[in-house]
Amino acid sequence: MRRLTNSFRDFTPAPATNSSTIQIPVESWFTFTRSEQDGHYRLFTISGSGGTIVEAAFAVADIPVEIIDVDWDDLGWNSTKLIQYNPLGQVPTLILPDDRVMTESAAIILHLADIRPQSGLAPDLDHADRPDFLRWLIFLASAIYPTFTYGDVPNRWVSGDETAGKKLLDGTDAHRKTLYRYMEKHAGTPWFLGELFSCIDLYFLVMRDWRPGIEWFEQECPRLNAIGLRSAAVSEVKEIAKKLC
Repeated sequence: MRRLTNSFRDFTPAPATNSSTIQIPVESWFTFTRSEQDGHYRLFTISGSGGTIVEAAFAVADIPVEIIDVDWDDLGWNSTKLIQYNPLGQVPTLILPDDRVMTESAAIILHLADIRPQSGLAPDLDHADRPDFLRWLIFLASAIYPTFTYGDVPNRWVSGDETAGKKLLDGTDAHRKTLYRYMEKHAGTPWFLGELFSCIDLYFLVMRDWRPGIEWFEQECPRLNAIGLRSAAVSEVKEIAKKLC
């Protein structure tokens, strides 16, 4: 189902060309990654949120993670559970084995792909589809995601003006549809990158259920909808997908 490669394992540093060149032994890389893989990860999340995308990525990468559930009512700037780790009070929030904090789903998943390059979460650095992968992953994170950031709670941005809040909600919802249609035109099959599975596909496992909703995706973005359904059938993801039903 996934095209797995081992380019990092086959990597050999180039010979030094002068005395100032720094060489990092391959074993140092794998000592670090093995150490981090063996550590304890804690993921603050809510079922059906962007944190579920990250949870699915952990499953695909076969890295154990402790799931810490957060209530929908405890999100935002006044969150009691998240504020000490993430001042925005958002999920996903990940605590690394060394107690550093990571936020932003794309950043977390790229980190997991670095740790487990054989997982298929991201194309290899020299893969022909790597530029397309980076383009569309960041498009999801920087273009589509913000429409929810500003549209989900419009009164946070236009406090006291219900008319302006309604316009903000309607405007971000409409723009999101335009962005999804744009992705639909560039979507491959069976996965977004064609024959190559990647973490981009996991986004549609969850996001097809957000506004504008599954029925809209079925009618307007059938390829993206099908990618979400296929992602739910990936063996490592099935149990997580069941919680979305």
